[in-house]
Amino acid sequence: MSRLEQIRALIADDPHDAMLRFALGNEYFQRGDYAAAVESLNAALEIDPEYAFVYIQLAEAYERCGQIDLARQTVEAGRGPARRNGDPNLMRQLDDIAARLSA
Repeated sequence: MSRLEQIRALIADDPHDAMLRFALGNEYFQRGDYAAAVESLNAALEIDPEYAFVYIQLAEAYERCGQIDLARQTVEAGRGPARRNGDPNLMRQLDDIAARLSA
């Protein structure tokens, strides 16, 4: 069973687990299937909109799909959760993506 299949099986058992949805999105991202990554990452945010790191991965997936406006919107949407998380690295990553998207 592949990692992708393992994650899907876990999601089938617990479809409301944001971490599993993120893991699935990350797996798709690593495989270069950015459209599927976007779908899974959005599902993670529907479950837990405070899951700050998802915004970073989602913005990058949108960027790879050529959806620059959605990438920018995702960066901005992620600033609140990242700030509330208290991890300055999350804010720095969002700032780096925003700068890259503005170039």
